Amino acid sequence: MSWEDHFTLFKRRYGKVYNSHEEHQHRFWIFRSNFMRATRHQRMDPFARHGHADQAPILDAKNLPGDFDWRDRGAVTPVKNQGACGSSWSFSTTGALEGAHFLATGKLVIISVLGSVHCDPEVEGLCDSGCNGGLMNIASEYTFETGGLMREEDYPYTGTTDGDGICKLDKSKIVASVFNFSVVSSNEDQIAAHLVKNGPLAVAINSAYMKTYVGGVLCPYMCSRSLNHGVLLVGYGSEGSRFKEKPHWIIKNSWGETWGESGFFKLCKGRNICGFGSLVSTV
Repeated sequence: MSWEDHFTLFKRRYGKVYNSHEEHQHRFWIFRSNFMRATRHQRMDPFARHGHADQAPILDAKNLPGDFDWRDRGAVTPVKNQGACGSSWSFSTTGALEGAHFLATGKLVIISVLGSVHCDPEVEGLCDSGCNGGLMNIASEYTFETGGLMREEDYPYTGTTDGDGICKLDKSKIVASVFNFSVVSSNEDQIAAHLVKNGPLAVAINSAYMKTYVGGVLCPYMCSRSLNHGVLLVGYGSEGSRFKEKPHWIIKNSWGETWGESGFFKLCKGRNICGFGSLVSTV
């Protein structure tokens, strides 16, 4: 059976009903990551939709700033390039941890992406697959369970898991740790509130329209909500005339600084476009 078939049976068995497509997709991705873990442990229960991570608390979103950008506050490291390796999930997760570490210590540290790519797939019960993809909330779970990640300079990125793809984690060199992590509601006001309070967020989206992006606000009329790429949400704002402003999210990608707007892009805000909001996590 497909993941959708499993989820349909789960909803039918436990009477789960979701009020919107965005909420449905949000719950589906939590269910999928938990199902993969539960399959390895030969167990399943009616709380699978919540995943291992806690559901993030509902925050007051009434008095948020009109524009916000963590780059202006020093919480975002330089744009990197994942190359031919399907490791966007690790770039997204480490970006969120870099921001959280900055908020906790006042120090911006470039954290190793390859640590998760090499080591996460070796952990029993987890389901990330190195250069073949993964989920950010699972990567956060790995970081939580293993004790943390090293600096980029101590475990540099190679863009491959071939040949030397053996985990080389040195726990004496861990620089940043995860003490808790949670999945944020698909409601975009809540996403904005958690962004402002907790730092950059790991986000999954559909990347189809990103391949031809050169600048401005990406706002396709139709875009698949099937998630296939991990990015880092760093801010929000608006542009255009006062008669027709375009509210947007500011997102860091992992395709190098020559892509998009120096490695970043803007995505329409308020429409949960391209699956935005279906899987958002904070550390």
